[in-house]
Amino acid sequence: MRLQLLCTFTHIDKLPNCIGEIYKTHTVESVTNVKCYSYVDDTNSIVCIYNVEGSARRMKDTISINRKRQSNTLYSINALNALIRTHNGGVLDKTFRIDWSQYQDILLLSDSEYNCRTIKIQELSH
Repeated sequence: MRLQLLCTFTHIDKLPNCIGEIYKTHTVESVTNVKCYSYVDDTNSIVCIYNVEGSARRMKDTISINRKRQSNTLYSINALNALIRTHNGGVLDKTFRIDWSQYQDILLLSDSEYNCRTIKIQELSH
């Protein structure tokens, strides 16, 4: 079955409940590689990143994302498109190459205007 990478947004005080809801929503057997990151500039804001086996169910405050492993960059497709437009004179060219080393430990999100936001993240220690 195909794995899907999901990102659930929460706050530090709600993290235990959030992780419990992830396992309830998708079943313990279908969830793998759960990692939680805090925003460097706002350690109260947390994202939980995890793989699920092809589930149509989605929790509140959850999006589908992608990961560039070499740089640990997490990004939505809309954010990637906005980033390409930013670096390519406003033109969306799917062959445009991103220098992922500039986005080490970054979460790339798009806003309602389809602008790219870069958020520095750090993995929570166990």
